[in-house]
Amino acid sequence: MIRTPSAIAIVQSPPTGLADVGDRVLRSSVDVLLPVRSVAEMELHLAALRSAPCMLFVDASAGVDYEGLRELRRSGSGHAMVAMADDPGVDAVVDALRFGFIDVLEVRAEAARWRLAVDRAVTWLSGPSRNRDHVDGRPLREALLEPERRIIVAALEANDWNRGATARQLQIDRTTLYKKMKQFRIAA
Repeated sequence: MIRTPSAIAIVQSPPTGLADVGDRVLRSSVDVLLPVRSVAEMELHLAALRSAPCMLFVDASAGVDYEGLRELRRSGSGHAMVAMADDPGVDAVVDALRFGFIDVLEVRAEAARWRLAVDRAVTWLSGPSRNRDHVDGRPLREALLEPERRIIVAALEANDWNRGATARQLQIDRTTLYKKMKQFRIAA
């Protein structure tokens, strides 16, 4: 598992509570775990941490406080956001990835899936550029490739890697999906 010397996670627990598996993985993976109830509470912790890079696990089971999260993003901080939901549908996954979440996680997922989400967050935080909204002068087509890849992978995972169902969900031709999978080197 990837780990940084000062891994901080702020977790907005769903009303049903965080799954025991998720809680165990987070506690063993991070140095500081701060449970919160709302995005506003998340902001208070981030202010106290003086914008230290953090993993933000956001409760998306009943909808996401996008307005509150927009305020966090405007602060210029480079936080890795992971959405958590009881049963994330493909549409919710696509919306979350478009907004800038690096992963969408089922709250009751197995330990390996929680570790993967933490690893993705740590990798994102330790990347060369924390400000992922900035396209570094790249052409728009090139800047959109990574979000497109994430959307396709999320849709494939949500459809148990059934390419026909994934193509229907994404409203594209199956041949187009195969070409995109080849382009992005997504193995089925």
